[in-house]
Amino acid sequence: DLDIDFQAYDSSLKRIAINRRESYGTHTFTVKESGVYKFCFSNKFSKLTSKTVFMDVYVDDGVYTDDKAAEEGASLHAGFTSLHKQVDNIKSQLFKTQVQLQLSKAQRNKDQKIQNSNKIRVDRWSMVQCAFMVLMATVQVYLLKQLFKEDKTAKRQAKI
Repeated sequence: DLDIDFQAYDSSLKRIAINRRESYGTHTFTVKESGVYKFCFSNKFSKLTSKTVFMDVYVDDGVYTDDKAAEEGASLHAGFTSLHKQVDNIKSQLFKTQVQLQLSKAQRNKDQKIQNSNKIRVDRWSMVQCAFMVLMATVQVYLLKQLFKEDKTAKRQAKI
């Protein structure tokens, strides 16, 4: 019941990504031109329930080098370029790890919201059931008292 539709459009309003009824996921696509992009999230197939959407946009241009430092490093030592590539790779991996951590936090927040909603629903239903049990116990006590209650008029007629 947490499904949503997702669509992404480029600057010429051409659809570049579409996902239907996704409950959780990441959407990755390659942009070929710069411009304004449009992201659409839809809940139109399920109008009775509300949804919470967490959205982060990460732009990865694939370039993690400092040109000036790379030129100086090449002139100083040939091995520096290899080290520089390794550092760039570590930067890239750290960035991806940060993205996954933020996605994990968003998932945890969503799960906590669902858990709180379910707890409130269970608590209310339990209160209704407790009230019904107290009412039924009262009715049963009343009926038992009525069953064993002596009729005073019947007693008087028996004495005569």
